[in-house]
Amino acid sequence: MSATFQTSASGPSIQGRAAERPGSMREQLPTLASPPFWYMHHPARWQLVEGEWLPQLSEMRSDPGVNRVDKDGNTDQAELAYRRKGWTIIPWDVEPGGYCVAFEGHRGPVHMSKWEKPSVFAGQLTIKSDGAGYWAFCRRLLADGIIARPDERFIDLIIADHARKVDDLRGRAVTQPAVATSLNIEEERLAVMLAAKERLVNPAAPKAKK
Repeated sequence: MSATFQTSASGPSIQGRAAERPGSMREQLPTLASPPFWYMHHPARWQLVEGEWLPQLSEMRSDPGVNRVDKDGNTDQAELAYRRKGWTIIPWDVEPGGYCVAFEGHRGPVHMSKWEKPSVFAGQLTIKSDGAGYWAFCRRLLADGIIARPDERFIDLIIADHARKVDDLRGRAVTQPAVATSLNIEEERLAVMLAAKERLVNPAAPKAKK
């Protein structure tokens, strides 16, 4: 006996919703998983960027079993060890929304900085970097006192190391004319380093408000 289905004009209507792709079909980054990380800074690490001294940041990753991170990814002992050596661990929340961002990857979560922009085309992963945004973040770390301003003695060591490189190039340029181009570039960089240090030691007086 066949069944006959009828609709009632007075009955409740059932609304559908847009179909969703299964979790296994969501777009994922074709790369290895990577753990969360925190930026950190040591007082001796600085770099010259666009004529000013900015902090050269490193990363502490919660990679289980690596660099005193425990098997569960707890970083307490790692942080203690770094701080004893003079490092400053930079909290995520110093940047609005946090600077460590998680993406879904084929083999687990992939953590990158908010200034790295991944995209996938034809199965290939490319990552664009927002350098201007990152350097602005580094400047804010100094302006907000998260990282102390550089001690000029550390800057002097960096400058002295570069001056030795310039002296070596000058000696080689006598017999190797091809070195002259590199020498000019490094001499200009040395001059910028010295000028940036002068601004650091003797900052311009703030303009008086009218």
